[in-house]
Amino acid sequence: MKTKFLYIAALALLVGFTACKNEDPFDTQSPDDAPLILKPYNESGTGSFTYVCDSPDTPLFDSVTVTPSKHTTVNWYLDGELVFTGTKINMCFPVGKYALTIEAVTQAGKSTKRTGSLTVKPFESDPYSAAPAIGRHVPAGKDIVLDGKNLDKVAKVMVSKDIDAKDALCSVAPSAKTTTQLTFALSDIADGKYYLRFQDEAGKVYGSDALEVHHGPVVTSGYDSFFPKDANWVIEGINLQSVAKVKIDGSEIVPTSATETTLSLVAPDMPKNSTHRMSMQDSNGKEVLFATGKGTEMEVEVLCTDQTPLWAGPVALDWNADLVKVTKEQMVSVAAGDSIFVYFETPAAEYHAFRITTPWWGDPPSLQTDLVMQINGFDQYWSPFSFVYDQRCKGLVDERGAMSIVGFGVTINKITYKPAE
Repeated sequence: MKTKFLYIAALALLVGFTACKNEDPFDTQSPDDAPLILKPYNESGTGSFTYVCDSPDTPLFDSVTVTPSKHTTVNWYLDGELVFTGTKINMCFPVGKYALTIEAVTQAGKSTKRTGSLTVKPFESDPYSAAPAIGRHVPAGKDIVLDGKNLDKVAKVMVSKDIDAKDALCSVAPSAKTTTQLTFALSDIADGKYYLRFQDEAGKVYGSDALEVHHGPVVTSGYDSFFPKDANWVIEGINLQSVAKVKIDGSEIVPTSATETTLSLVAPDMPKNSTHRMSMQDSNGKEVLFATGKGTEMEVEVLCTDQTPLWAGPVALDWNADLVKVTKEQMVSVAAGDSIFVYFETPAAEYHAFRITTPWWGDPPSLQTDLVMQINGFDQYWSPFSFVYDQRCKGLVDERGAMSIVGFGVTINKITYKPAE
C-alpha cells in the first residue's frame, strides 16, 4: 500500500511539472537574457546567409526564431538601411546586390545579429547594368559610361541614397545610349555609396545595383601583379591624375605619367614570385584607396610575377573585328610547351563568348584551326584563362601571322606567358 501511494504521488508531481512547462520551449521568460537567433541557421556555423530572388517580383520570404521571443524585436537591414521590423518578412526589392543584416534586440537593449547577402535578379527584358565584384567606383561630376543590356530603354538615370530612390540626388536623361552601353552626366555629389536606378518612357523604375562616388583617386585594376623591370606597368582607376607617390615596401616610385584613368610606372627589379606591399599618396599627401573584393583599402599586397607580358589592353571583344592580335614577331620568344595566360573581365552583356584563334578565324570548327575552341559562358572559368601553347598552336601562328582573340561580352585586359618548367 505504501508503494502504491508513493507511485501516485510521483505521478502527480510529474503531471504538475508538465503543466508548468512553457508552451514556447525557446522562451527564457526574462527580458534581461542575451538574445539568440535560432533560425535561420546554416550548416557551416558561420552565421552568414545568402538569399537569391529570381526577379524583382519574387519576394524575400523567410522567418526568424529568436529567444527570448516575447521580449525581442527583429530588424532587417539592407546595406545598413532598415527595411522591415518583425519575425516574418515577405517583401520585394529592386534589382541589385545587397548586404543583409538580421538583428535581434531585447527590451533591455542587448542585441545580436546575423549577416549575409541578398541578390535580386532582373527580368531578361529589363534594362540592367551589373556592378563589378569590387564595386562600381566612379568620379563625381563626370560623364559615366555603363555597360549592360537593354540600355536603349532607359529614358532617365537616377542616383539616390535610399533603396527605393524616392529622393534622387541626380536625375538626368542619358547623353548617349545603345542596347549595351549608356552614358550620363553624374552630378557633383558627395563621396559615398548610391543606388543606381533606371526609368523607362512609361515611368517604370528598374534597379541596377549601386555605385560609389569619389572625388579623390581610387585604384581599380592592374595593381595586383607586375613584372620585374617592366617599363610600362599600367595601373587603372579614377582621378589618378592627382597621384604623386607610389611606394612598394616603403621604397618610393615616381609615376612616369598619370591621367584621369591610368597611372604608368617603371616596375622595380624584384625576385620573381615574391610578394610586396603597395601604397600611394595624392598631391596633398592623402592616402589613395584601392578597390578590392573586401572593400577599399589603403595598402595592398602585390606580386612580382614570373609571367612575361605579351599584350596589354583593355579591349572589349566584338565579333565584327579582330581587335586583340599578338603577331608572330611579338610571340617569337614563346616556345612550344609554354603556358599562355589571358586576363579578362565579363561585363554585363547579352552573352559572353571568346575564341583564341588566328586572323583566319572564319574557318569552320571541323578544320581545327583555333588555338582554343570557342567558350560560351564563363560560369566555370576565371581570369586568367590559361592554355598550353603546343606545337600545333605555334604552327598555326607561324603560318597565319598572329594569335587573335575574338568574341563578344568579354574584355581582354592583358596576355602573358610563362616558360615550361
